[in-house]
Amino acid sequence: MLTYTPPRMDTAPATNEKPWMLLLLCFVWLWPGIFGHAPWKPDEGYVAGVVQSMLEDGHWLVPTIVNVPYLDSSPLYYWVAAGFAWLTSPILPLADGMRLATPFFMVFALWFVGLAGRDLLGRRYGRSVAMLLLGSLGLMTFGHAASPDIATFCGFALVLWSLSLSRSHGWLAGLLFGIATGMLALSASMLELGLAWIIALLLFAFKAWRTPEHVKALAVALTVGLPLALAWPLALTEVDPALASYWWRHRALGTFQGFGRTAFLHDFGYYLQIFPWFAMPLWPLSLWTLWRRRAALSSPALQLPMLFFVVLAVMMTLSPVQAQELALPWLVPLAVLAAAELDTLKRGAAACFNWFGLMTFGLIAAFIWLGWVALNFGWPARLAERAAFFAPTYKAELNLPMLLVACAATLVWLWAVTRRNLEGRKASTNWAAGVTLIWALAASLWLPWIDIQKSYAPLISQLRPAAPTDSCMVTDAGLSFIALARYHGGLILHPDSGAHADCRYSLVMRYRDSDRPANWVWTGQRPGDRKEFYYLIRR
Repeated sequence: MLTYTPPRMDTAPATNEKPWMLLLLCFVWLWPGIFGHAPWKPDEGYVAGVVQSMLEDGHWLVPTIVNVPYLDSSPLYYWVAAGFAWLTSPILPLADGMRLATPFFMVFALWFVGLAGRDLLGRRYGRSVAMLLLGSLGLMTFGHAASPDIATFCGFALVLWSLSLSRSHGWLAGLLFGIATGMLALSASMLELGLAWIIALLLFAFKAWRTPEHVKALAVALTVGLPLALAWPLALTEVDPALASYWWRHRALGTFQGFGRTAFLHDFGYYLQIFPWFAMPLWPLSLWTLWRRRAALSSPALQLPMLFFVVLAVMMTLSPVQAQELALPWLVPLAVLAAAELDTLKRGAAACFNWFGLMTFGLIAAFIWLGWVALNFGWPARLAERAAFFAPTYKAELNLPMLLVACAATLVWLWAVTRRNLEGRKASTNWAAGVTLIWALAASLWLPWIDIQKSYAPLISQLRPAAPTDSCMVTDAGLSFIALARYHGGLILHPDSGAHADCRYSLVMRYRDSDRPANWVWTGQRPGDRKEFYYLIRR
């Protein structure tokens, strides 16, 4: 049952694209940016703080940053990240170890989306769906950072696959859907769990899902998923009833807050602004699919991803929060829609798609290489001056392994884009290869320079000698900074609240140097940063 293959499947036209190419591209895409840099604020600061509290303080049930509960997300991603950090602690720093949770969830997400594409569209389509997802610009940065949103993304991918099976294979679909909903509740909130069930129930509006098997799937899913979804909230209630009550009232619905206080709506237009680039190239290819199949929009292959997309779009429209990570699940149904008519792209359209990607990624790659030359050899002088302006402490270094990675990525991309007999699938592969190229180059050639700009280690090393030893210290810089202060310098800071009114020192952050407070005894900032200024005040 777990190795189920549909008895009847449409088959995509045979092409010269090989499965090993997808596997190689996935492998290359997964790893750049995972190793070799400090936790970057804000999201990685939170994750580092929670993981460090789990490993050093034993706070496994409640995500905690320096004894402050952090309940913005449920703990699944943190558990996995802490597990990887513990397993790799003999050879990797905590930040690199915890970041392994991201490729772990991404591998499963790509697999689930590919299986959904195979079951909805037919054989050979699954690899196209995965390839298009690799090439989506919105996934490029989030897919390589430590963030609970990647576990949520994986959960939605499993929701799509399970519902693609529920028309005819109720037991398997129900088991998978139950696991998916449990994953959403344990990685995000009850909101995402509710969205999955809304999609599943709305499928009854379509004839293809009005089957006993779909009913069976939902019954099995309820049996499997409900205990998973409630396991953590009930355990929290048992251990700390007051904190559990706070979570139910203010955090259980994620961006909509909680059952005690619910918020709605943001300034309209944010997601319309980011959608054209975030979902590139999925949305133009999805429009092509809808146009080509305009007479068959009622087919199950289109009904499920379209419903999936609409439900998520309504949620984002009503959400009071504007954040790119909320749009990540959008990419799951769009990848299926984009792949459906990929093979029918006319040669001219495929050539245009390929040429646009070749020119865009080729120019960006050339600029990254030129920037690396400027960083390490001082030419062109103007570019080297600008690079030094943003990271004045950078020192030229030739990292041979990183240089070899960059050279290999460039050569593979050049091979991919010079193949003959261009068609839709090859154009999408070339696009994904281009996205992989620029990310691999940036995460190898520019990583030390970027890390200097984004890391808080230099600032905290400046603060550490000035930190008081005879009193506690509070700060208004936020939990992410508090987590990074402990990670980089072993400093224990507390949020500036009434709970620590007896602390005689306060570290304040200002966004303009003109806002310098009185009575400061130390001041500092990150190298090259001209926005955030920190002052230590004796109160």
